[in-house]
Amino acid sequence: MAHTRTQKRENELPYIPFGPFQIRLPFIHYKIESVEFIQGLILGVTALAAVPYLEQYLGLPYELAWSCVIIETFLYLLHSLLGDPVVPGWITPTLPLTIVFLEGFPMGKERIQAMIALQMLVGLVFIFMGVTKLADKFVHAVPDSVKGGILLAAPVTVMAGQLGEGGNMHKYPLAIVAGVGLLILISFSDKYQEKRKTSKFLDLVARYGNLFPYLLAMIVGLLVGELDAPGLEIGTFIRLPHFREVIDQVSIFGVGIPPVSMFVKALPLALVCYLIAFGDFVTTETLVREARQARDDEYIDFNSSRSNLVSGLRNLILSIIAPFPPLSGPLWVGMTVSVSMRYREGKKAMKSLLGGMSSFRLATFLSVMIIPVVSFFRPIFGVGSSITLMFQAFVCARIGMDYCKSDRDKMIAGVMAAVLATQGTAWASAWALAVGFGLNIFLSNWSPFEKKKEQKENFEA
Repeated sequence: MAHTRTQKRENELPYIPFGPFQIRLPFIHYKIESVEFIQGLILGVTALAAVPYLEQYLGLPYELAWSCVIIETFLYLLHSLLGDPVVPGWITPTLPLTIVFLEGFPMGKERIQAMIALQMLVGLVFIFMGVTKLADKFVHAVPDSVKGGILLAAPVTVMAGQLGEGGNMHKYPLAIVAGVGLLILISFSDKYQEKRKTSKFLDLVARYGNLFPYLLAMIVGLLVGELDAPGLEIGTFIRLPHFREVIDQVSIFGVGIPPVSMFVKALPLALVCYLIAFGDFVTTETLVREARQARDDEYIDFNSSRSNLVSGLRNLILSIIAPFPPLSGPLWVGMTVSVSMRYREGKKAMKSLLGGMSSFRLATFLSVMIIPVVSFFRPIFGVGSSITLMFQAFVCARIGMDYCKSDRDKMIAGVMAAVLATQGTAWASAWALAVGFGLNIFLSNWSPFEKKKEQKENFEA
């Protein structure tokens, strides 16, 4: 603690200052919260839903994909380490768009290079916005119809992929329907929300987010014969990532630096990804403000520029070492809400918000390395990825519709979404943005310098 200083703000956790960052270490600057740690050990397996994307779209063997996920999960810890009070996650709504982009390149070295180019640009955009603090101006300059069009494309691409030839709905129809159905029910049903107020079990199911839908999908899949019985590997308990194979076969050092043409093709999608992720910063700011208002015994410092920088670092590191199709986003909304809600119950429930969030992600990192846990849930990885994508399709459809305030917005967004969803090339995002902005200019529907009050309301929603 000799190098730790007391903060200017009263009741703020101690930290080691490091430029724009606030370095905090577990057991030194905050305690491990047992409830969040246990949740992290259980829910950590949901991170392994990324394995099928690495296998199917980057052509990686299972063991190598698993190593990449371990590295990606470890980088979650950067947020609490550097003073960002969030439970970080993926930029999930961009997954369908990233898949369309990757399918524009042949499988193998070239496709991995395309993923490197995209994720590196996404990381650089985050860092640029964090350094210059231009994020708000950039997002407000984009018409609502373009934002709506980007989000409305996700349901089309997801459903086309899942229902099309070779899609998972043909392999695991009942398991996926059961999992997605339960996840939609606990997330969007008003009746369910009423019932959970009086039922501890229903409240428990809702609080654990993806876990119970995954378990239900696994049970249904086993009963109808869609899934193989889970195995339980016993022997070596902890799996460390195979760094040498990752460096040789996936990293920029093994496959080479992408050509300039790939960066040019990836730039429109990188801007789209940032545009989608920006809403997470507004959401985080709202959640932190509410937590701060609920308790006066701790000052919680959320800085959107710092959060941009940390998210950018994660994407930049992964682009160099282990490119990751779901990308690295600033927020896992469900778990951030869950942790902040328990924090608001008082100091006896949780001493520190950042400590709770860090405890969850530390346990998540350990979970994806525990071989018996991973081997048990392995049969459901493919179903889990489909549940994640299809649930995100519902969310994107709702938010995309919300952006379209006028009939003209709906028209432009619908046409733009169709272009983005059907142009199965690396240039899909560029074409879609050209159509979206072009129609707005042609129809005089765009005032980039007029800051609308509704913009912030949309992001908070």
